[in-house]
Amino acid sequence: MSVGRRWARWLGPPIVLGAVALVLSQLHAGEAAGGRTTPPPVGACAASPLATDAAGKPRRDVGPGSWWTLSDRLDAHGAMAGRRLAVGRGGATTFGLDLTVESAASGPVGGVVVLATDGDQRSEIRLVSVSGACSWRIGSSGDVVRGAILDPLDGSVLAHLVSRATRADLGTWRFGGPGSAAVDAPVLVAPALDEGLLGGPAWVTDLHLDTTARLLAVQSCTDTGCLTRVFDVQAAATAPVLLRGATAAAAQGPMLGFANGKLLTWAACQGYPCAIQAWDLATGASSVVLDRADGAAVTRDGRFLVASTDSRAGRTLRLDLITGRAVLIRGVRAGEQLLASGVAATSGVQLNADEVAIGAPGGAPRSFRPVAAEVIP
Repeated sequence: MSVGRRWARWLGPPIVLGAVALVLSQLHAGEAAGGRTTPPPVGACAASPLATDAAGKPRRDVGPGSWWTLSDRLDAHGAMAGRRLAVGRGGATTFGLDLTVESAASGPVGGVVVLATDGDQRSEIRLVSVSGACSWRIGSSGDVVRGAILDPLDGSVLAHLVSRATRADLGTWRFGGPGSAAVDAPVLVAPALDEGLLGGPAWVTDLHLDTTARLLAVQSCTDTGCLTRVFDVQAAATAPVLLRGATAAAAQGPMLGFANGKLLTWAACQGYPCAIQAWDLATGASSVVLDRADGAAVTRDGRFLVASTDSRAGRTLRLDLITGRAVLIRGVRAGEQLLASGVAATSGVQLNADEVAIGAPGGAPRSFRPVAAEVIP
């Protein structure tokens, strides 16, 4: 597989260019941005579906087992006509939505999925409730929202935008933050990347928050590799940390997650299996933590890297990122895949901090707790 084809497969439908429209009519009718004065129609949340604690922070303990999947919808000629979002809980599907091509989802957090979709003139960001079968518009833009994630500290959404006219990077913006004057008046969190740093326009930009939601990793990728800027979102004047390979051998691939002062990514290699790297946030230096894997995920607490060394056989490795101890474990069945998060993800499941996500073709994703897995002697 060529480098270009390998990256095209990873980037997936969210990078497809062209005008698209969201077919979400049951969630549109009568909805007002930021609030309502009349009863909502079926499918429109009366208020934000995020449950919050006394301090106003989203509750992660609501909606355990919630999941979503995105699949392609093909026309009679086999061409991509749109996407299909299915959401559910446990083994049951709650409902589904037909979307057009340029759409992306993330989460769930607290039983809520963040959905970003683009129409002919505007993009919309919605919070979709798995149990309530409804959505709430948290923001929109005349430019194109390419992906969005929830900030678990305040329930706002961080979204990456590109120009509708030129597809130029416009940076990452916060929608629906506390004290926002209007739902469609976002605040810039991370400025656009200088294309000179990347050597050309980015094909995709991915977003990850660390477990404290203070550090935001913004990764920009061409078809051959990536670089990542890490921003302290609570200290806007602080310059971001730039992570990039100094040589072709150290080139960076897609992100996996934060862990103990480091950012874990794939290497930029031609197909899988591939190496996994750790980038030190203090020095910018990279090191190889695993020579080869065909699937991997990191627990949100940064404790474990779980990697498939042979997913067809269900051969799975658990690496303790604090002690460096690696063991083979049971629990990931043959044919199952460890699921990555990010704007190019096609499925997600609500996780505790010590869990990773697992999926199988045609099935609902599930959570997996590596610390509790049986170790193979």
